[in-house]
Amino acid sequence: MSAIPSEKSSSPRSKPAKIPAADRPTLRAAQRVLASADFQRIYAARKSSNTSEVTVAYCANGLGYSRLGVSVGVKHGNAVRRARIKRVFRAAFREARHALPTGFDYVLIPRKGVVEYTSVRIEKALIEAAKRVR
Repeated sequence: MSAIPSEKSSSPRSKPAKIPAADRPTLRAAQRVLASADFQRIYAARKSSNTSEVTVAYCANGLGYSRLGVSVGVKHGNAVRRARIKRVFRAAFREARHALPTGFDYVLIPRKGVVEYTSVRIEKALIEAAKRVR
């Protein structure tokens, strides 16, 4: 039996098309605040904005883009709940980043007492807090 040659079939291992950074569904490592020293620098700047659901600490980063850090303490529940809060915060940041001032590092800290975090509510709170960023 002979194999039937197929016409230019795409390889299952072909690379996907490049997605522009603004439309990317995930944040690259360069778009996130990960180092402890960066968190300490942001906290030391002592600039923050509070809403009913989240505290946004921020400071200028000298870059042409904004970065996100998330700080969720143990008081917010077990590891599963804390991981969910972080996912919701990252999703809200991705959706709101077009409305945020660029060149800042933002650290989102959840407020105690909020029963459920949704990306829509956090996105609105983030945009509201960003209006006060100077």
